[in-house]
Amino acid sequence: MAAGYDSTSPRFFRPTDVARLRRNQRRIQLQRFASIAGKIVVAGGIVIGLLLAYRHTQGDARFAVKAIEIAGATHTPRAAIDAVTNQYIGANLFRIDIARLQADLRRLGWVKRIEAEKKLPDTLRIRIVEREAVALAAAGDRMTYVDEEGVAFAELSPSVGDTDLPLITNASGAELARCVALLHELRTRDPQIYSRISEVKPVAPSGFALFDRELGAFVYADEGNLSAKWRDLYAVARAEHLGAHDIEYADLRFAGRIVVKPVHVAALAPVVPQQPIATQITN
Repeated sequence: MAAGYDSTSPRFFRPTDVARLRRNQRRIQLQRFASIAGKIVVAGGIVIGLLLAYRHTQGDARFAVKAIEIAGATHTPRAAIDAVTNQYIGANLFRIDIARLQADLRRLGWVKRIEAEKKLPDTLRIRIVEREAVALAAAGDRMTYVDEEGVAFAELSPSVGDTDLPLITNASGAELARCVALLHELRTRDPQIYSRISEVKPVAPSGFALFDRELGAFVYADEGNLSAKWRDLYAVARAEHLGAHDIEYADLRFAGRIVVKPVHVAALAPVVPQQPIATQITN
């Protein structure tokens, strides 16, 4: 049996007070507008405040640099640093270009880079990171310090000294960097042999002439397997009773043999090397 259904009843309900509904909608829209407008006003106030603060810091004499603190300068002369930094005295602390400051200070040979800090209201702090000298380079009558990147950066100074640094001669540019790379490799992997080297010269195309301070002679060698060949040379020198300044030069660049030129051939003793090394003694 079908349920009763009144087809005359309204299927959709409409509010009886349409005017009140419209008033409520307008009120909601006004509230939304007021909320958005309030946020805009607050944001605008913040922006204006920041602009005013920026103008204040950029022009206020209280932020003029009055003191510059320097740290980390060991070898860089303070007078040279002051000659650069004094131009920033009186400048607005917030207007100082750190990149320009670093470029100015890096013109000083020992300065590798700087770290700068602005301390309110009127102090600029600078920490200098200096280059490390790993060798000396001789060019004509000038002698300069060389860093680990092969850059000759400052002339030899009595106040700094040479700290027994190896000397690189007849080298510049890429050849200077190649000599520095060899010294770095020896210092890292074979300090014993590194300690015996007092001078390095590049030899084309890829060799080196290295002065052994204990043998008192130049040793010619390529970079490959240098330590092992050098120790073979020491074994030959011991077996032949070749001491300091008994060798004019030695050449390790040949495969499977060592060439030794003694200063005095008559001084050689007939001793067979203990290690199976092919040795050629030249007159």
